[in-house]
Amino acid sequence: MSSAGQFHPSGNTGIGQGGLAAFFSRRWHGEVPLSQLFWWDMVVIGSIINVATTIIALLILAAKMSALLAVAVHLVPLPYNLFLYGSVLRTADLTESPNANAMKVGATIWIILASLL
Repeated sequence: MSSAGQFHPSGNTGIGQGGLAAFFSRRWHGEVPLSQLFWWDMVVIGSIINVATTIIALLILAAKMSALLAVAVHLVPLPYNLFLYGSVLRTADLTESPNANAMKVGATIWIILASLL
């Protein structure tokens, strides 16, 4: 069983060690603490990416550029959002954290909001 239920801020779970493939693999296989995956990766970083691409899409529309381009830019983070959502659900199922179900609900609300906004 992984230590997915506990967040260790000093733990190196970033891209630096093992590259991008390891970054995604560790999250998908429940090797990143659930609280870090939910709060940092999804809520903070995922939301920043979503807000940034939405702003860029709005700037494209404001510049009277192609609406299709604006929609495409707005949808760029969707695969990453779905990856994060799946990773949170998988990790929550692997962990013994008492907050696992709440984080699954929170992740579901987040993916709905991220997809609509």
